[in-house]
Amino acid sequence: MRKVIKIILGIVSVIAAPIVIDFCVFGNTFPSNIDNQTWAGFLGGYLGGIATLVAVFITISDNNKKMEMQRKLEKEQLEEQKKYAVRPYLDTRYMFFNEESKFGINDRVFDLKGGKVQKVRYGFTSTDEQFIKMRQSVPNYIYLKFIIRNIGAGSAVDMKVKVNNFSEKISIAKDETVTLFFLISMEKEKNVPFKIVLDYWDVEKRAHYNQTENFDVVVNGIKQTIVPKAHTLPTEI
Repeated sequence: MRKVIKIILGIVSVIAAPIVIDFCVFGNTFPSNIDNQTWAGFLGGYLGGIATLVAVFITISDNNKKMEMQRKLEKEQLEEQKKYAVRPYLDTRYMFFNEESKFGINDRVFDLKGGKVQKVRYGFTSTDEQFIKMRQSVPNYIYLKFIIRNIGAGSAVDMKVKVNNFSEKISIAKDETVTLFFLISMEKEKNVPFKIVLDYWDVEKRAHYNQTENFDVVVNGIKQTIVPKAHTLPTEI
């Protein structure tokens, strides 16, 4: 709106200036020591100088705005570069397991009844290991592992892993792999839905990320099947 008003005022000034000059200088009867031709030469040089100054001011103001925009753009690009230099990227996959698994220092065991997490542990018991090897002959149990591999440029910190709304804190360093073991006790369920949300920051707290994995575990007798659902890539929030 202000820009429109300035344009209108400029047009009015351009139209009005010659009329005012003619009325006040050339068309009046006031006595003067110089003639109209001399006045015309003086006003031409005077107004020309003012116009030049205005043009220089506009040019300088325009250049300053362009420089400010360039500095802002360069600053944003630098911030983006710094952000990508420490950005984690979590690659995930899931599968059944019935083999002995090495348990890493950052791994977790989730005990679930149906789709509800009962507790989280930091290692297998001897009973767990026996039952895992017998997975195919123990239809009331599901043994699933969810693997998170950080293939990004930096660590994922202040991380929350939400398994069907149960939240567990964790951090994953660059190039580290963390495995979440799900030991699921079944009753009459034939279908167990899983929603796993990874919520985390980069190590310099420049950006906050979120990604989701949805899948179902379907049980038909001793046959167990994983049915993938929605999957979202890491998204900045």
